[in-house]
Amino acid sequence: MTGPLRIYVAGPFSATTTNTHAALQEVAHNVDRAIGVAVALIEKGHYPFVPHLSLYVHTNPACKADLGDWWYRFDNTFIDQWAEALFYIAPSPGADAELERAKMLGLKVFRRLDEVPNAKVEPFTS
Repeated sequence: MTGPLRIYVAGPFSATTTNTHAALQEVAHNVDRAIGVAVALIEKGHYPFVPHLSLYVHTNPACKADLGDWWYRFDNTFIDQWAEALFYIAPSPGADAELERAKMLGLKVFRRLDEVPNAKVEPFTS
């Protein structure tokens, strides 16, 4: 066992299709997949960061513009200053860049949940 790790969850976010209905479904699937990984990491005693949850900022009526590359700069702050490890779900341009950044910084990289050690943590209480 190890102590809890701060783990950045990297995986596809954007849709690969231009069909609006299918694109929304694909993004929702990608967000759900990242959340599923995060829940499994929490159950192992770690602290995941899920950049996919920015979907709720991006689609909120208060967000008046597409922030474009700002999202990459924002996400990189968590890799650079917060993360101790990265969980790589699957290839995408963004996830691949995040993986390379994590490797450059010497962070631990996980690709499967069974590679992630269980952490020593206090039991969950409700």
